[in-house]
Amino acid sequence: MEDYPKKILKVLIYIEDHIHEEMTLEELARVACYSSFHFQRIFRFIVGESVHKYIRRLRIEKSKAKLIHTDENITDIAFDAGFETPSAFTKAFKQCVGKGPRNYRNLYKEINMAAKKIEDLAMIQPDEIKNVPEVPVLFIRRIGPYETTGKEAWDAMMAFIKENNLDLTKLRYFSMGLDDPKIVDEEKLRFDVCIQIQEDQNVSLKGEAASKVLTGGKYAIFICQSPLDTMEDAINDAFDRIFLKWLPDSKENYDENRICYMEHWGETTKIYVPLV
Repeated sequence: MEDYPKKILKVLIYIEDHIHEEMTLEELARVACYSSFHFQRIFRFIVGESVHKYIRRLRIEKSKAKLIHTDENITDIAFDAGFETPSAFTKAFKQCVGKGPRNYRNLYKEINMAAKKIEDLAMIQPDEIKNVPEVPVLFIRRIGPYETTGKEAWDAMMAFIKENNLDLTKLRYFSMGLDDPKIVDEEKLRFDVCIQIQEDQNVSLKGEAASKVLTGGKYAIFICQSPLDTMEDAINDAFDRIFLKWLPDSKENYDENRICYMEHWGETTKIYVPLV
């Protein structure tokens, strides 16, 4: 029984990594090392929705981001999300969101135009743009409002570090919100905290931490420095200036298939923004 959550978490990571590809129930069941019948029941019990509905929801949420932030043709968005026809996409979108994709795009059109014309934000520049190697990490995930899940995840990670007698000075610390709170319902927001462990530290993986890889590639790296009691506000301000000021004015293109993540040490946070 205690292996169920970790095996399903492994499947969730697999789904995230292959969200633009076709995935069969049998394929996902093999990832979890269960029969298809047994896997479906365990997945629904732990995740709270069927495999089909979970994958469809993630794809719809990625489509919502494209509808808001790009001018991409709705038909192309439908095919990219894995739907065979635009009508099937529209039907699924209405079921998940409550309105069709065209109406949803129109609803946010003025917001997008306003965001592009923001003039009162100070410009920010990356400290460097470079290719970053992939980083194998151990992570703990919490789901819910970002206002609470960040602290919950870090508290759980610190307990994991203590339980495994890890040397705090030999770890790298990362965090990331995997969903846009303007798009995803707050009770479904995913937040991960991660550590990278040096090879000379032995870990028996006591506790709830699981493993994954922070994807390598081209990143713009921004350094944010602030006292710890104001760090959250400083990071939020940096993200606003990155995405509303620097990115639109730069010649760079954001890579939607990877996620931003942060690396923390003391009063300094590095923000990694993936670029094409």
